[in-house]
Amino acid sequence: MRKSKRSDRPVAKELPAADVEKQLKKIGKLIKTKRKARTSLEDFSYEVSMSRSAMSRYEGGGDMYLSSFLKVLHGLDIKPEEFFKEIK
Repeated sequence: MRKSKRSDRPVAKELPAADVEKQLKKIGKLIKTKRKARTSLEDFSYEVSMSRSAMSRYEGGGDMYLSSFLKVLHGLDIKPEEFFKEIK
């Protein structure tokens, strides 16, 4: 771990963009799988008060606000800790 130039505190290591994209794709794929088991994209988007295009983008691995992510999980009736257990 690197040291900050200003102090002796450790500095967080930057996550490479490729790794971020890979994780977002995994999250999106799992959201899509769980949503498809319940309902259509259009119906689910309506249920969670989100645009269909936004949901489609998230399912494709697009970045989202944490609040949007929590709305999606709530709509899927799954807790965050349960969701992330399935991400490997």
